[in-house]
Amino acid sequence: MKDEKMKIEQRMQNMKKFYIKAGNLIDNLPDAIPDKARESLKDAILGDAELKKLMEGIDSHRPPRIFLIGRTGVGKSSLINALCGSYVASVSDTRSCTEGAEIYQCKDGDRVLMEICDTRGIAESESLNSEVSAEDILIDQINEFSPDVAILMLNCTHRDDVDTDVNFLKKLAKSYAAVNSMRLPIVVVVNKCDEMAPTRFKSPKEYPQNKISKINEVVQYYKGIIVRNGLKIDNIIAVSSLIDWMTPDGMEIDVESIDNLPTYDIENLQIAFDGRYQIEELLDILESAIQDFEAQMGLRMAARLTEVVHRLARHLNRIFSGIAATVALTPIPVSDIYVLLILQCVLVSLIASLSGRDISLETAREFIFSMGGIAGAGYVFKLIAQQGAKFLNAVWPGAGSAVSSGVAAVGTSAIGKAAIAYYIEETSIKEAKAQFDKAKNEGSVTEE
Repeated sequence: MKDEKMKIEQRMQNMKKFYIKAGNLIDNLPDAIPDKARESLKDAILGDAELKKLMEGIDSHRPPRIFLIGRTGVGKSSLINALCGSYVASVSDTRSCTEGAEIYQCKDGDRVLMEICDTRGIAESESLNSEVSAEDILIDQINEFSPDVAILMLNCTHRDDVDTDVNFLKKLAKSYAAVNSMRLPIVVVVNKCDEMAPTRFKSPKEYPQNKISKINEVVQYYKGIIVRNGLKIDNIIAVSSLIDWMTPDGMEIDVESIDNLPTYDIENLQIAFDGRYQIEELLDILESAIQDFEAQMGLRMAARLTEVVHRLARHLNRIFSGIAATVALTPIPVSDIYVLLILQCVLVSLIASLSGRDISLETAREFIFSMGGIAGAGYVFKLIAQQGAKFLNAVWPGAGSAVSSGVAAVGTSAIGKAAIAYYIEETSIKEAKAQFDKAKNEGSVTEE
């Protein structure tokens, strides 16, 4: 929707405002909280480099610049739509949507999501096979575009001879490094996993093991070609970009007919069937590969409002779970109980502000108590064990803290997941409690 950029940026600003005033909130905590715990908390939250970087990036994000290379029909436009979670790129099952190389902005209404330098497969261009100068011209154009990351797209169901494309990327990477004094990040995407036999299984949740095994086999095949040709890549991943679309009034539409729809319908297309596979994992890979933080933030925001909020909330949860683990390593028993409670209150408040709500630390504390968190009857025994374990340090230095750290991280992650369920997914408090119990019992820290 056209107003989504305003909405997400306002929510992020609200989150940042709460983060900025966190120091004052901690200073004004009750005197019963030890000064050492208070200072430890401030250092943990305001001194965390990753959290600080995330907040600073709110005001300085930009659309990522992506260079796409792949043969006709590999699904480049579909991949863009899958990454964004909305219909932003022309898609066709029967014709090539681009000729040669084309640079364009991917938009959702007035919102620029990413800038794309799109090319047909190098092996498909006769001029690039017969005239080295034409290849050099294309490399110059790509360097002028200055991509943040290059994506080599391959087809999961057609084991193409990609040596030409790989060697072109090697030449491009060498030129890019010379011009920019840095390496060109390259991610290989093996698309159209949904078309791998047995083809009747389109939903990733229903992929049988034999289908997954065949997909992995194709990935290894392409990986072998890349390694043999000496191309340095950041990662390789198999995905499906399959999305079926429908108009706002519920009429399903094939991709060939979308351009004939009224403008309003095109701008407001909804997902009728979501067959995306490992797109979230691909986003994580791209974020890791892109070196420019402003472009990383731009990539996070290149999705629909709900997806952006979910990704940022999960990112916050991972950061705070790590902070909790660090705080729990303090060798002084009991003192970090205060710190962990307030730490989790700040996490819940940030997630709530990201959802568009403005809550206090007291409200966040009540939410945590309702989950059975730090002050809950069930969890208090774990805290007793957590703090008691620290006395092990007297006979085995570090042993107690290691146990404590794990409990703190898992507990904080569980609180974060419950807050995401309640404030962002708008579930009931009962459902959020079920999410908390599930995450706590699974005993693993959240992943992005």
